[in-house]
Amino acid sequence: MKSLIIKIGRARVFIAIFCLFLASEGPLSQAGQDNTDNLDEVLRIINFLEEAAAYHETHGRFQGKKEEFSETQVAAFFDYLFSEGSSVFKSLGLKFFPNNKIEGQVVLNLKDQKLPFYIKDEINLYFAARIEINGRKVRLNFESLYLELQKIQPAAINAMIDLVAGSQGVEPQHLDQWYDLPKGIKKIETSSGRLIVHY
Repeated sequence: MKSLIIKIGRARVFIAIFCLFLASEGPLSQAGQDNTDNLDEVLRIINFLEEAAAYHETHGRFQGKKEEFSETQVAAFFDYLFSEGSSVFKSLGLKFFPNNKIEGQVVLNLKDQKLPFYIKDEINLYFAARIEINGRKVRLNFESLYLELQKIQPAAINAMIDLVAGSQGVEPQHLDQWYDLPKGIKKIETSSGRLIVHY
């Protein structure tokens, strides 16, 4: 019975930690200042996005070109952005497949958090999803989502995100929420190991 209680408690804490990570205010609003790993890769994507946005703003149209980025480059870019937005975020790994399929692993660092004894210093979030595009909006349609070995339903996570965001007075960011593509970007798609950006 005690082990069952610990397992239930562990699952609830995992979910709560993940919700706090997602609901943290503005994780994409600014680049991290201390994460300098793969800085050249990060700057390449940042410069590309700035140039695409500037061209679209000046000319009022897309350029009709495309650019490809590797899994490592895209992961480094999001590592850089997320590192400033959440103290529990450690790293992100991504795998791209044809037909807009994506798999990933997020590592959360809980070492300095005041948590029950049975929670590890690091936990892993695994996901498989499909990138969906509607006009110039994009979202991830999750096919599977795990915190360690605990399977999580996106709808349940979204409900908990609402609660956490409400308690912090921030706008909730749901797993399946639609987001605008960056200015100057027409659409994105994936192939084996690559993210293809049309601009």
